[in-house]
Amino acid sequence: MYKLLVTRVTERISPHGVFFIPKQVIMMQRSMRLCSFCNFYHGNISKSIKYQQIRIYGTTTINILGHTPIKKEMKKRTKKYTELLAVTNKTASTKKTEIEKLTASDLSMLVDNPDITKDNSCESKDVILNQLFDSRYMNENYHDFCDAETYLNIENNVDIVTKNEMKDNLNIGDKIKNNMPQKDSTFYSIKKTKLEEDQKLENVLKLSIDNAQKKMKIHKTENKYGTKNYVESLLAHIQVYLSCGLLCRANQTLMKYRKYVKNNLECNEIIKLYNMLLEAYASRRKIGKVLELYDMIKNDSLTPTSQTYAYIFDALGNETVNKELIELLKQLNVEMKNYNISFNDIFSKSYFKIDQQENILKVIRILMPDFEPAYTTLNRNYRCKLVEEVTMESNYESPAKGLLTIKELKNLLETQLQSELAIETEIPSIKPCKENISTDLRTKITELENYWKDAALAAFERNLKCLKQKECQSHNTLMVLYPFLEVLDKEYYVNAILREIRQLAAGSENFSSPLKSLYITLGKYIYRKYEIEIKKQTGVLDKITNIYSNYLQWYLYPEKMPYLNNMNNRTVWEYFEYKETKYGTLLNFTFLKWPQDVIINIGKFMYHIILNDIMLKPEMLKGQDLKYSIPAFYTLFRNKGTYLSEQIKPHPLVSKLYREIHLETLTFESLLLPSCSPPSPWVSIYLGGYLITNTDFIRISSDCSVLWHKFENTKPEQLFPIFDSLNQLSSIPWKINTAILDIVIKIFQDGGSVELNVPQSVSALTPPNPINKNATVEEKQKAAIAIAQYNQKKYDMYSLWCDTLYKLSIANHFRNKIFWLPHNLDFRGRVYPVPPYLNHLSSDLGRSLLLFGKGKPLGPNGLDWLKLHIINLTNFKKADSVKERLEYANQNMDNILDSATKPLTGKMWWKQSEEPWQTLAGCMEIANALKAPNVEEYISTFPVHQDGSCNGLQHYAALGKDKIGAESVNLHPFDTPKDVYSEVVSIIETQRQIDAKNNVKIAQILEGYVKRKVIKQTVMTTVYGVTKYGAKIQIIKQLKDMENFPKEHIWPAGVYLTESTFHSLRQMFKSAREIQDWFTACAQIISSICCENVEWITPLGLPIVQPYMKQKSSKDYISVRKPDTIKQRNAFAPNFIHSLDSTHMMLTGLNCNKNNITFVSVHDCFWTHPCTVDAMNKICREQFVALHSEPILEDLAIFFVKRYLPSYEQLKCKNKPDIEEIRKCLTNVPSKGTFDINKVLSSVYFFN
Repeated sequence: MYKLLVTRVTERISPHGVFFIPKQVIMMQRSMRLCSFCNFYHGNISKSIKYQQIRIYGTTTINILGHTPIKKEMKKRTKKYTELLAVTNKTASTKKTEIEKLTASDLSMLVDNPDITKDNSCESKDVILNQLFDSRYMNENYHDFCDAETYLNIENNVDIVTKNEMKDNLNIGDKIKNNMPQKDSTFYSIKKTKLEEDQKLENVLKLSIDNAQKKMKIHKTENKYGTKNYVESLLAHIQVYLSCGLLCRANQTLMKYRKYVKNNLECNEIIKLYNMLLEAYASRRKIGKVLELYDMIKNDSLTPTSQTYAYIFDALGNETVNKELIELLKQLNVEMKNYNISFNDIFSKSYFKIDQQENILKVIRILMPDFEPAYTTLNRNYRCKLVEEVTMESNYESPAKGLLTIKELKNLLETQLQSELAIETEIPSIKPCKENISTDLRTKITELENYWKDAALAAFERNLKCLKQKECQSHNTLMVLYPFLEVLDKEYYVNAILREIRQLAAGSENFSSPLKSLYITLGKYIYRKYEIEIKKQTGVLDKITNIYSNYLQWYLYPEKMPYLNNMNNRTVWEYFEYKETKYGTLLNFTFLKWPQDVIINIGKFMYHIILNDIMLKPEMLKGQDLKYSIPAFYTLFRNKGTYLSEQIKPHPLVSKLYREIHLETLTFESLLLPSCSPPSPWVSIYLGGYLITNTDFIRISSDCSVLWHKFENTKPEQLFPIFDSLNQLSSIPWKINTAILDIVIKIFQDGGSVELNVPQSVSALTPPNPINKNATVEEKQKAAIAIAQYNQKKYDMYSLWCDTLYKLSIANHFRNKIFWLPHNLDFRGRVYPVPPYLNHLSSDLGRSLLLFGKGKPLGPNGLDWLKLHIINLTNFKKADSVKERLEYANQNMDNILDSATKPLTGKMWWKQSEEPWQTLAGCMEIANALKAPNVEEYISTFPVHQDGSCNGLQHYAALGKDKIGAESVNLHPFDTPKDVYSEVVSIIETQRQIDAKNNVKIAQILEGYVKRKVIKQTVMTTVYGVTKYGAKIQIIKQLKDMENFPKEHIWPAGVYLTESTFHSLRQMFKSAREIQDWFTACAQIISSICCENVEWITPLGLPIVQPYMKQKSSKDYISVRKPDTIKQRNAFAPNFIHSLDSTHMMLTGLNCNKNNITFVSVHDCFWTHPCTVDAMNKICREQFVALHSEPILEDLAIFFVKRYLPSYEQLKCKNKPDIEEIRKCLTNVPSKGTFDINKVLSSVYFFN
């Protein structure tokens, strides 16, 4: 592997003149890179995508003009031909032949062989001539003289051939005619032995020709400039040009674009390019330019929108009213009617900034003096029969009632706004640090950063000037980079560079992110700064603040606004937004995201300054005889799995300085922290979550545009239930459990604890012993393995330690404060809190730190639910009834109280629990409740959990109405809970005993080791698509943890138990197996035959698209990515079940909110106050029954037929299956059993 990698690097470097130098010379070279292989410094290494580079003043500046690799221009070779007279015994004809240059070797051959012209091969015979021109003979012998490479080269070069060139490449008959030998026995013997190979080559040739013709056809019909992605990218560029004041550049870009697209203007987004320029000219009152652009729109056969006329009327707003203006307005009115656009459409379908509405209304009233705009009324209705109405009970209470005053809430709003405007927030770190840090050290750091700031500013100005000069010379380029580096003040970019320097210097010495990841992070930081500045300039920030202030009044005191009764978070926000519609900027103003390549190249531009201009002076490096400055940061290559990752590392001196200063604060982006004020409700896929920071509605990668476009094309009312569910979860206030926080911080600062699951520092890890010089090969191998294991363990420990540090520091920062957690979705519809570190979806430790912000009295059953909750957490009585669990809790009351009062010095009963920290928190809550004068009146903020009983299998059993499966997962009511894991163990053990009697060795070895814990994870994840290999790894891990199990038999035992587990589950859940098989068959057809992603719509109306696509090859002529059939097929079943459990959670949350029940969830684990557990349980079961009373599988089959069969009929491919066969498979819904779904209503252990 080492040789292969070295060879690969050498091949990439040598053509560019890279030289090897000793380490000392690095001090004089600013662009050197340390190679992790040979420990030498090399020059810049070319990347897989090559950019032109300009060297100026010691800094490399990248030209980002092109988005594709630059190909070397090759001089086209011209061929010369002449005519010759070919004479045979019977005919004479002229022949066209190619002229070739005579070389020195040819001349030498002529001198040595004067009679060379009497070559017998030039003599012609009638029989051979006739055979040569016999097409049957040609077809028969064609491939015998062309090897496979000839045909394969056609496919490789098809990207660059024109139609005529392809014909020349494929039509090689003339060459064969001039070189065909006589037929002999040797020829036919070779032909016979190569018959099968020739057939394959013929197929390859045929496929190559078909592909070539297909690609040529696509090249003719498809214009990349008209695609939606290209137009969106160009829109983002033009918007930035205009923000920089580059109106002429923006106009020139549009004019060039018109030439490129010509008449191929099929993309509906293209009109937005013209509208953007119209707005720019209208704001400058350049009416002539506005009307000129309007004429272009009509000449280019584009359809104007209401937004187009809005900008035209805005431009005319300050014109003097005269006859010409009135005639122009009349003409525009007539043309508007031709496009079915009314004056009302302008106000209801357009977006406005600042005073545009007033100008437009003034112009319209020139024609219609009494005109008053009629705005679109609010639509509150759902389009889903599962939730027919959105109204709430009239006695709705605020989730924050009694927690805060309106003044305090507005102060929190101001705090949150400042945090988001700054993008980052500094919080105190709980990491122990030195009490006295040297003043000299602080001064040294400050001086160093000032020096770096000056250097970064000078380099930024110099490199930007160079980049600008280069890009301005490319007259035909539509998209350039330099405006993105001018759109903000220089200080923003320089401060961003210093921010990166601090993070790199204070980071780990052994790990850093790949360079590309750092580029993206820095580029996104600049984009967020730009987004905030635009919101300030356009008035969006002021409008959000006004609406949000009114929303806070309702949020805290809904009873004081009776006119808003029976409304929820979304509809109230829409009401206040509607009231603000007539004035100023509207919130439907869309912000264009910068393309990913722009984000990357901004980061790359700034990181080149860090690598090449951030230096250490010689005087800073005491003890080293240096005359020149050296780089403060450099790159190296680290192993990352099966490949090398280029990463950045600070100079040891830089690391030492920042390590010694022990920074007392941690810096987090505002998106990574809980919100200090209630999140703004989701009212569209663009608006919701944090106040002014753009929050993703759905978590998808930047290259997955299919799903996002699906959401854009979905009617907003279809998504109302989804918005309302997210808003309900986001509206719940939280606070920190300070008693648990204090204990955990103490343990963490004392070095952590393996026993209590508090991560330890890397310093607690003992490194392996050094290798002896005289060690044997075997000892060296063992030492190498030990070192690798040590490094992996060190990375894992450091990762866990950092995660806990962040979690505890953030929790400490929010001590005694109220905060909120904004929520969003993944592509399957599962809901997650946006802040990643402190939330209720984290580990046992993280969950134990959280309490509801608002408390409620325990009531008559609250204390019992607290007791049941901690016993459920211990998992001691999983198979016992509720009554038996409650008795067990009462029997252990002494242990519970001892845990609460002496958590670290008592019996530590809580430590034995499966979830120890949450158990300890529950013990403390019970102790506090028992101290109250009246237990039922004790105000509890503690969340009690109700967990689904293997929820995935519950959904499968309900889908198939499988009676046996339903009973196994507690859909059917029983006096004691059924434990599906124990039942699987029982089946496996029965079979093992049979195998053991039949002398199966591994079955005999497993006696006494087939336990619930061994197969639990596999059973739990089987429903979510775990493969046999994954299941085997899970089981092997559990067997390794068993002290007495023989290590040499772990692998065969894992294989045996995996097969047994899968076999048992297929026996127990027949309907689940049949449904999974049908899902797999449908996904196979959709992804491989129809060549599309698998899509469906959840019962609540959420559209879902599986994003799994094959990786795009750089050789692809057109960037059309195909679905990854294997991933689409394997993931469909688990993803569909995930979407169902999310739907059930949303239905439960919406109905709890309607009944003033606090509700949050961890997927299939529902949380509420102790006093409302019974009410939540009732709603949970009712909504599960309602969900599975719908014909879910039948509706899915109907959707598949409507969605995929029309596109399948349009597919033009040979030998495709009959459409009726496809229809039959897609509609082959598995038969159902006899289970009555209403039994769930009385099942105590369905969720418990």
